[in-house]
Amino acid sequence: MASASAGRRAPARGKAKAAPRFAFGFGRWWKVALLVGLVMIGLPLAHAMFGEIGALLGGAVLFGFLLGRWTLR
Repeated sequence: MASASAGRRAPARGKAKAAPRFAFGFGRWWKVALLVGLVMIGLPLAHAMFGEIGALLGGAVLFGFLLGRWTLR
């Protein structure tokens, strides 16, 4: 007697066409929205908490880190 899986086909071994991660092509724009939100909220907050130099240095470090991670390939 044949097993239940004998009639099933093995999955294809090629690359399947991947579905887009976000509908309507918003794959990159959420990063832009995050960056704008961080600048509009985070920078004044950092300025109030750490002063001018702390806000500038912290913003530069955070922006450099995010830009480096987002453009990594």
